Amino acid sequence: MRRLFTVTLGMLCAASIMGCGVKADNTDTQETTIAQESTVTKEAEEISETNESAPITGGWGINNNFDGTDNANAMSAFEKATEDLDGYRYDVVAVLGSQIVAGTNYLYLCRAEMVVPDAKPEYVILKVYEDLEGNVEITGSLRLLEGKEGWEYNDANPYVDENEEVKAAFDKALEGLTGAKYKPIAYIGHKDNSYAVLTKITIVSVEPMTSLSVVYITATESGAMIDNIYDIDLDLEAVSNNS
Repeated sequence: MRRLFTVTLGMLCAASIMGCGVKADNTDTQETTIAQESTVTKEAEEISETNESAPITGGWGINNNFDGTDNANAMSAFEKATEDLDGYRYDVVAVLGSQIVAGTNYLYLCRAEMVVPDAKPEYVILKVYEDLEGNVEITGSLRLLEGKEGWEYNDANPYVDENEEVKAAFDKALEGLTGAKYKPIAYIGHKDNSYAVLTKITIVSVEPMTSLSVVYITATESGAMIDNIYDIDLDLEAVSNNS
C-alpha cells in the first residue's frame, strides 16, 4: 500500500505542476490523470482483497490466511517440488507467505517425518522456489525447536483452537499486552507445562511491521506468561533463539 500511495501522490503532484505551467485547455490532461488515479486505486483495492500482505519486490509478504486451499499457486509449487522425494514426507500445515524475485519463493510450515515405522513428527519451515518457467526446487529448510533441550514436538492436532490447554495459556499470556497483534498459526511442541506456538506478530504503528515468530508460553497456577519470542528470518536463518 505504501508504494501505491507514493505512485498516486506523484501523479497528483505532476498534475499540479502541469496546471501551473499551462492555463489553457487542460481537459485532456485532467481526464488522463483521473483515469490513472482510478487504475491505481483499483489495483490497491484488489491487493487488499487478496490473501497475502502486499509484497514489495525482493521482500516477503506474510499471508493473512494460511490455509492451503486458499493458496493454490503455492500448493501447486509445493506438490511439484516434493513429488519425487524418497524416505521423507512433508505435509503442509500452513502456507506462510511468498517473495517476488525472478520468479517466486514460497514459505510453508510442514509436519515432516521419515517414512519408517513409528516415525516421530517434526515441524519444519520449508522454502520452495519457482522460476518464471514453472520449474521448482526446495531451496531451504529450518527445523523448529532444534537444540531446545527437553522439548518434544506436538504429535497431535497442530491447530491452537483444537488444543484447549494451549489456547487458554496463549490467550492468558497475551492479556494486557498492547502495541502488537498475535495470530497463532500452529502449536509446535511442549515441555512440561510450556508450549511453543508459531505466531504471526504485527506491530501496530503507522507503518505496521510483521514477523513470524515462535512464542514460548508457560502456564502457571495464576495464569500464563510469555517466556521467550524466537524471531525467524524468512530466508530461514535464526534472528534470536534464547533459551
